[in-house]
Amino acid sequence: MSDPKTLLYRLPIGMALTLELAIAPGIAAPTSSPSLFASQSTIQLAQTSPPPPPKNPERSSPGGRRDPSNCPQDAAAAPTELILTALSPTMKPGLTLAEHPTFLVYAPKTSAKNAEFSLRNREGRGVYRTTVALSNTPTLISLTLPAETPPLTVGQPYTWSFAIICNPSDRLDDRFVTGMVQRIELDSARLRQIQQASPKEQVALYQKVDAWYDALTVLYQLRQKQFNDPSINTAWRELLQSAGINTMIDSNPEQGSPR
Repeated sequence: MSDPKTLLYRLPIGMALTLELAIAPGIAAPTSSPSLFASQSTIQLAQTSPPPPPKNPERSSPGGRRDPSNCPQDAAAAPTELILTALSPTMKPGLTLAEHPTFLVYAPKTSAKNAEFSLRNREGRGVYRTTVALSNTPTLISLTLPAETPPLTVGQPYTWSFAIICNPSDRLDDRFVTGMVQRIELDSARLRQIQQASPKEQVALYQKVDAWYDALTVLYQLRQKQFNDPSINTAWRELLQSAGINTMIDSNPEQGSPR
């Protein structure tokens, strides 16, 4: 396929993150599978591999379209390379171990006041919806499903969307993007190993089990605290590249807006 995003997605993840990972007793030697830490880390989850990721669910996106362009009232704004972007793998669902995962979206500069985040199950039924106030755009916005929301069902794909409300009187003017997420499970021993690891180790371990959303969430949190750490910034870009996402999305992490 000639789609640049497809080509990016197929690229093996290069190893540029120099992390000194402590190796817990009983953790086996490294494998040859691509990983953010493949050439530096010998950390590995023992036992069997997780279930393979499901097929591309692109057709299940609600409405079957995306419109990440600027709001009409922002058309006169200076053009930018970065557009409204869902931080989610572009060719398959992103996997997570979390019952209530965190989602990230890049919101470009806009005069719109609000956006809407929603999550739907495979049948298209709404699971969660909330309004997000937009301020200090451009910014990277993180949203975590609240604990009172029903946990994601293991093995079921969900579609999430983030819509900038350009005109509250006419939602057809919304500019929006979508992403896919699917929850997987691990046995208790492997899950405990991840939970007890350091944040940098967790990124590597999440990579091992293809829990893309969880690796992204930990890297986002690390960047909030250690933005000047070049190894973390490199790992961030590599993870985005592995999913076919614009690697320039790293602006102003201190302005990130957790919800």
